[in-house]
Amino acid sequence: SSGINAEYGANINDIKQLASDFHHENLSSIHKVDKIIVSVGTNDVKFYNCWKRDMRKDIKPKLVSLIKNLKQLFPSAQIHFHTMLPIKLMYKYTADSVHLFNNMLLETCSQYGCFFFDCFSRFLDERGVLCNQVLFRDSYHLNSAGLKVLCRALKFIVYSNLFNPHPRYSPYNRSYPC
Repeated sequence: SSGINAEYGANINDIKQLASDFHHENLSSIHKVDKIIVSVGTNDVKFYNCWKRDMRKDIKPKLVSLIKNLKQLFPSAQIHFHTMLPIKLMYKYTADSVHLFNNMLLETCSQYGCFFFDCFSRFLDERGVLCNQVLFRDSYHLNSAGLKVLCRALKFIVYSNLFNPHPRYSPYNRSYPC
């Protein structure tokens, strides 16, 4: 079963509500949902000052609640999260916040049996610097070149039967490279 449910500007709580709405509107076909791909983080983190606030206290409970909600609503579906994508540095804490979020996301996926899809490096050049040609001028939203990169990564999730004999960080983590 395929379907797209997206909302620009959504945060983790909004995604949780979108999933609930989708579930209630499609009760007769919920059993057909086999994979859920979640893109979260940017709107929760983009102006988040990780030095003044503890991301694990503020954001992780929302993330855990989202995962539990998805597992309850879609019990037969695999739940996939992809990394929060790089953000052009506009504030000195932004890069650290993105990395903290991605590490927290990886850890949370491992703890709650979700798949973690690391496609962060696909948006960096050979020097490890953000590829400016994949972002719009607002530094957050992908342009057509960036969307192509992301779509190739997401197609891998949609069309693959996942088996990874070499987990990335933990024997309990199901992760795979882009």
